[in-house]
Amino acid sequence: MTYYHYCNASAFYNIIRSKEVWLSSMSASNDSMEGKWLSNIIGLAASRWGVPEFAENLITLIRDIEENLDCLGFCLSEAADTLSQWRGYADDGAGFSIGFSDRFMDEYKDPNDPLIHAQKVIYGIEDQIKMLQPFAAVVVQAIEDGAFALPRAGTLLAPISDEERASQREQYLAAHNRLIRTFLADINLFFKLKNRAFEEEHEWRLIRMAIKPFSDLDFRVSGTKIVPYLADSFGNVDKPISHVMIGPKNPTPKDVVTGFLARHGFNDVHVEISAASYR
Repeated sequence: MTYYHYCNASAFYNIIRSKEVWLSSMSASNDSMEGKWLSNIIGLAASRWGVPEFAENLITLIRDIEENLDCLGFCLSEAADTLSQWRGYADDGAGFSIGFSDRFMDEYKDPNDPLIHAQKVIYGIEDQIKMLQPFAAVVVQAIEDGAFALPRAGTLLAPISDEERASQREQYLAAHNRLIRTFLADINLFFKLKNRAFEEEHEWRLIRMAIKPFSDLDFRVSGTKIVPYLADSFGNVDKPISHVMIGPKNPTPKDVVTGFLARHGFNDVHVEISAASYR
C-alpha cells in the first residue's frame, strides 16, 4: 500500500531535500476533538457493558486522562488524489501529495517502544466500540471492586471507624488506579479514534506519544500558533517514496519534479498530475 501526505510546495521541498518528516502536536490540528474522542464514546460502551449508571464516571475519568496527553503525529492518507485534502492540506491544490511506501511505514514501527506507532485511524462508532471490547471485563470488575465508590463518612446511627474508612479508601484507590492503568496500557488508542466527519480522509498516522509541557521537543510557527514537533529521518530507508502527485493548481512541470526527486536520490518515483479539475 502507498500512504499519501498532502502538503504545500515548501513542505514538499523540505521533506525531499532533508529526507525527514516532522511529527507535530496533534492537539494543534484542525480537529478540535483530536485526542478527546474516546471520552465521547466511552458512555456508549458503558451501556453495552451493562454498567450505564457509571457512564458519567467513566467519561470524567477519560477526560482527565485526555487533558494530560498529547501526541506528535505525521498524517497520511490511503487516498492519493482527493479534492477536499488538496484544498485543506496542500495550499488549496497548489501543493503536492507524497506517496510513502510500506518500507517507510515498517521502518517506523518499534516493537520495543509502545509510544512509537504507525496506525490506521478508526472512524465508525460501532468499530470504535468494538475496539474497546478488550477493556470491558477489567472495567466492569474494577467498578464492582469500588473504582467509583468513595469512602463513606458514616452517620450518627451507623458510625464508621477510622480503620474502616482507611480500608474503604485503600480499596477505592486500588480499583480506581487499576482502571486508569487499563486505559493507559493502550495509550495509542486515544489518538486512533476520530469523528466520522473526517472519514473521507482515510487517515493513517505515525505517532509518538508526548508528555506535556514538551520541554524536550523542538518548536515551529504555524500561522499564529507555536507548535511542538519532532523531526524524524527516513534517509536510511530503502525506496521510502514511490509516488508523487502534483496538485491541480500547481504549475510545476512533471519533468522538473522528476529531476528534483532524482537529484536527491529518489529514483523510479512515479510522478503524475492530479486528475481533479480544480482551479
